[in-house]
Amino acid sequence: MRTKPTRREALIALSAATATLAACDDPTPAPDDDDDAVNDDDAANDDDAANDDDSAGCDDRTGAQTEGPFYPGEPVARMDITEDRAGVRLDVDLVIVAEGTCEPLADAEVDLWCADAAGDYSGYDDFDTEGFDWLRGQQITDAQGRVGFRAIIPGSYPGRALHLHVKVRATGRDELTTQVYFPDSVGIAALDRAEYDESAAQTTNAADNFYADDTLMDVTGDVDAGYVATGTLVV
Repeated sequence: MRTKPTRREALIALSAATATLAACDDPTPAPDDDDDAVNDDDAANDDDAANDDDSAGCDDRTGAQTEGPFYPGEPVARMDITEDRAGVRLDVDLVIVAEGTCEPLADAEVDLWCADAAGDYSGYDDFDTEGFDWLRGQQITDAQGRVGFRAIIPGSYPGRALHLHVKVRATGRDELTTQVYFPDSVGIAALDRAEYDESAAQTTNAADNFYADDTLMDVTGDVDAGYVATGTLVV
C-alpha cells in the first residue's frame, strides 16, 4: 500500500497552498474571466481571442514557440519565483483551456521561466549562474484551469522583446511550449528603472522575429505598484 505521495500529488497540494497564500498576500482582486484574453485592448474585436465565455475563441491552439536554450528541465514547484532577483514586481495569472471547447483544464502542469533584470537566465555557465534556479517555477492548474506566479518584469537581451517562457502539460493533450509577451509600454517604463541598468536596449514586439499577437498578455498596473499580467493559453 502506497503511503508516500507521488510528485504530482505533492505539486497539486503545493499549488493549492500557494494559491491561498497569494490571495492573502495580495489585496488586489483576481482579474475577471472576461479579462483573461491573451491580447491587448483590441481583444473584443479579435476573433482569435480566447476567453471563458466564447468557445469560438478556442478554435485554434495557442501557437508554439521555441523553448530556447535555457530550459534545464522541470523547475521546482512554487508560486513565488523571484528569490533574490530585484526588478519591477510582476504577478502572472494564466488560464489553461481546451482547444475547441474552452473548458478549463484542471491538474495541468505549467512551467514558467524568464530572464532577470539584466537579461540573464539562471542555471547556465553562459551567465555565470550555474547552480541557481531563480525565476523558474511550476504550478498545477486549479479547477478553473488557473495558475499564478510572482516574478519580475524580465530584462532585455539583444534581438528579443520582453517575454516569459511557458510550458503546459495536460493529460491527453500535446505539450505546449510557447512564449508570452508584454505591451511595449511596459518595457519602456520598467527598463528605465535602476534595477535594469545592465539590461540591453529594448527590442519592440514588432522587431522581434518570434513575437506573436496571440500570446500578448493583458497587463495592468505600473512600475511603482507592480504589474498584473493575465492571459489564456489554449491546448
